[in-house]
Amino acid sequence: MSAPTTRTALLIGAAGGILKEVSRELAEQGHTLVLFDRDAEAVNRLADELGRLTKVEAVVGDITDIPAAEGQLTDIVDRFAPSILVNGVGGDTRVIGYADLTRDHFDQTYLENVVSSWIAVKVCAPRMAADGYGRIVNFASAGGRTYSHFNNAAYVGAKAAVIGMTKQLGYELAGTGVVANVVAHGPIGTDRVAGAFERRTEESKKDVMSRLPMGRYGTVAEAVGSVLHLCSESAGYSTGSVIDINGGLYM
Repeated sequence: MSAPTTRTALLIGAAGGILKEVSRELAEQGHTLVLFDRDAEAVNRLADELGRLTKVEAVVGDITDIPAAEGQLTDIVDRFAPSILVNGVGGDTRVIGYADLTRDHFDQTYLENVVSSWIAVKVCAPRMAADGYGRIVNFASAGGRTYSHFNNAAYVGAKAAVIGMTKQLGYELAGTGVVANVVAHGPIGTDRVAGAFERRTEESKKDVMSRLPMGRYGTVAEAVGSVLHLCSESAGYSTGSVIDINGGLYM
């Protein structure tokens, strides 16, 4: 069996949570990596670590600064022509009732989750289509499929929009060699989620665990497999699809 083709992967929000482990796995497979993150210290530290395995470029930028990000992404496409794009920015651990939400909550979460994913696809997908190959993976949430015990209506609405947007992107790109899909994770024990859990009262912690069919959060290691599959050559017939990793929470 021949070795899989190595490609260039652009990971947006690479230094945090699930994407940090996705980056490590892609590096182990030999792919060239472009790691985009606003946390300069964290992304450069990750680039130094993975640079021992493969070619890595760290790019410090804020994907929610749309004009600046579009310029940085255009430069990345010109220099690296990534054929794998993973949009991992966005997330919210705030439980806020609908009556306490403000317009600012909606503006910010749609910018972080929907608009930021769109601008990356807008810049990267035309080059992928011209080259005849591309894998786009956007991050939604199990909450975006139904509702959430752990977030708020602004966040759930934004993640639902990511799902709808990605389905449309998959439809428009079908036949070009570029596929666009979504992962919808349930509660995964990233540092941020674990920190939010620890700030709860003991009564609240018990209530959260009682709502999880598996009785625990998923691990980061359990979350990365779906992302890696959608980044792979074997995902060529999957587009506009949603992979749920939620421990049975919304099944």
